[in-house]
Amino acid sequence: MAQLVPTDEDDLTKVDASPTKAFFVEIITKDIQLDEAIQDLVDNCIDGAKRLRPGTDADYNGLTVSINVGPNGFSIEDNCGGIPLEVARKYAFKFGRAKGFKRTSHSVGQFGVGMKRALFKMGDKFSVVSVEPEYSFRVDVDVLAWADDDVNWDFDIADLAEGPHPAETTGTKISVEALDPAVASTFSQQAFVGKLRHDIRVAQQHPMRLGLAITLNGEAIIPTAWQLKEGDGISPAYRRYEDELGGESPLVTRLYAGVGESSRAHAGWYVFCNGRCILEADQEATTGWSEVTDEGVNVPKYHGQFARFRGYAFLDSEDSSILPWNTTKTGLDLESDAYRRLQGRLIEITRPVIDFLNSLDAEKDFEDADKVLSLAITRASSVALERLAPRPAFAYTVPPKRGPALARISYQKPQAEVEKLKAELGAHSNKELGEQSFEYAFSNLVEDD
Repeated sequence: MAQLVPTDEDDLTKVDASPTKAFFVEIITKDIQLDEAIQDLVDNCIDGAKRLRPGTDADYNGLTVSINVGPNGFSIEDNCGGIPLEVARKYAFKFGRAKGFKRTSHSVGQFGVGMKRALFKMGDKFSVVSVEPEYSFRVDVDVLAWADDDVNWDFDIADLAEGPHPAETTGTKISVEALDPAVASTFSQQAFVGKLRHDIRVAQQHPMRLGLAITLNGEAIIPTAWQLKEGDGISPAYRRYEDELGGESPLVTRLYAGVGESSRAHAGWYVFCNGRCILEADQEATTGWSEVTDEGVNVPKYHGQFARFRGYAFLDSEDSSILPWNTTKTGLDLESDAYRRLQGRLIEITRPVIDFLNSLDAEKDFEDADKVLSLAITRASSVALERLAPRPAFAYTVPPKRGPALARISYQKPQAEVEKLKAELGAHSNKELGEQSFEYAFSNLVEDD
């Protein structure tokens, strides 16, 4: 048998297992929705704000993010400090988080794939323009031309210019042209734009509350309020935990639980990781509904009786790798240590609020004067979370012991007969007639026994 002799170009002992760019691009964009991809780009702007103004409760007033979507293109622009040249060269455009990368403290850009995934998903051409204090530059990418070359994975930096650049001129602008036809069609739909506006309002409500201004197609997005009822005997719970989970820094968890306005759509748990809202108004077992702790504390399955329940969970760490979120930041990692600790704590802090809401529901059959908890809810003020004092458990004033519960009786009879009986009993209204006839029957048929 003839022997095959390897050459310098063809080592017969090696099998080529390298990925193609086209396959790689398809894989990383396949399982993320378009609005989620845009949210990843907003997260990068938030990280820029965190680098510029560190701290979990920093003042973001004056910082802006402007997003524009339409059938002819996409852009997102911020004034949050720009991308440092060294970060752009070695890390920002790399697929995955490279060794040696210094994380942004309390980052929401956790996995190092969000920007590339979003841009590849939207179109065939994109540009990134950055102005940071020391340098300005741009990166232009023709995705189809880049994908044809499976050897060179680099992007080229153009228009490199040295600073210094004034702080007010720094920022990043990302633009996508040659949109995928399906993306262009989606961007032209008002329903998509409306959903994107809602999703940004939910996910980024924390940085917006700190002063960051976000606009979509020129219209400001207004953050939702975080408030719980307090006063007139009602006191929300506020607990703080600090856990060492093996990361570079501890995980700090703040839990708030209480009652708000009655709304099935807004009731439930809101969970934030480094300021990013991961779950909104969650009413599932993930946040403890229909679950039981090892100590036997239980929370029932959510139903309409609990429409006033509000819970807020804030998980923060300088080391974002220990936070219990998934890669698309649309849910919690149920296998993580941080989540397992969180769920039990959510159940424990929820239970007293459920007891209150059960008592509140029981008042439906009481006379108005006896509806003590309902009156307290009406009188209590809606208080911002940051104004609440620490309290280990939700508390409320137990109403005084009342008489027996009342039941309503309703029936119809011929008008002529009703008028005759009213005259016979001396009743002046149908209500009075009903009360007197009931008392007459009860006296003669029950008490005499």
